Amino acid sequence: MSEVACFGEPLVGFYAKQDIIEELPSFTMVIGGDTSNVALGVAKLGHPTMYITKLGDDIFGKQIWKTWKEASVDTSYVFIDDSHQTGVYFTLFDSDKKHHFVYIRRDSAAANFSVKDAETVSLKNIEIFHLSGISQAISRHGLESSFYFMRKCKQMGITISYDVNYRSALWSQELFKSVAWFTIKHFAYLVTLSLDEARELGLRGNPKEIAKKLIRKGPKIVAVKLGNEGCVVSSLEGTEYLKAFDVPVVDTVGAGDAFTAAMIVGILEHMNLKHMAYFANAVASLVCKSVGSTSSQPTRKEVKKFMGVKKHT
Repeated sequence: MSEVACFGEPLVGFYAKQDIIEELPSFTMVIGGDTSNVALGVAKLGHPTMYITKLGDDIFGKQIWKTWKEASVDTSYVFIDDSHQTGVYFTLFDSDKKHHFVYIRRDSAAANFSVKDAETVSLKNIEIFHLSGISQAISRHGLESSFYFMRKCKQMGITISYDVNYRSALWSQELFKSVAWFTIKHFAYLVTLSLDEARELGLRGNPKEIAKKLIRKGPKIVAVKLGNEGCVVSSLEGTEYLKAFDVPVVDTVGAGDAFTAAMIVGILEHMNLKHMAYFANAVASLVCKSVGSTSSQPTRKEVKKFMGVKKHT
């Protein structure tokens, strides 16, 4: 019986081992996809989680399925599509260690998850339903399914977690703003976003001001992710700013998803706002210690040990 359901597009990623893009690199395979990262993160932190999507009937889909099973993510509503491929992305690095992404995801299996598929999904006993802007942007099917699920959640009293996660390559800024604002105002209990995404939504001011403005629009908790500067977390009860932990950073991809996973766990466990922010910062920091968005996702025991010895910068 799952407490959390996540909906969206899983991906297989290939990370270049060399820093220079101009040279022909060799690659390491990783598992990615923002909401899949969240599902894995929540499960590793000790809460039963299920994932909702379609996978291609291919070697990449089988690898993602294996990864979920190893983390005890419920795959009861992962449908296999033998007509479309599992999405893939490549990550390359320049001499300044900056990421460059190449996606091969158009018309992926996940993008073909439809409302007809959604109607077969049971959300019984689910406490939190998580989705992102990417879940909505990958296709019209994804957008329609997202609203089907959110309306169903609202009817059932299920808390909705929404990571804004804007990707300009997937949809126009105007469509993004319209969909994101509608989701934030009418459905989301928890909203997580970066400072850049807040700017894309037309929000101005410092992170605390932005968080407070969003709270007034309807969500109960808002977290502005600030990368190596930490985070601002706000609710009707107040606003907290916490600095980041000082850790050796190998790769930041997936840290934001790990942060969101930890916020979801914080809500499930009724953490106060400051504790929730501290916990989420710790989980995100641990993910930065190795390459890939899931390889360093911590267990609860690892987070507890880390929080016991680390101090903020």
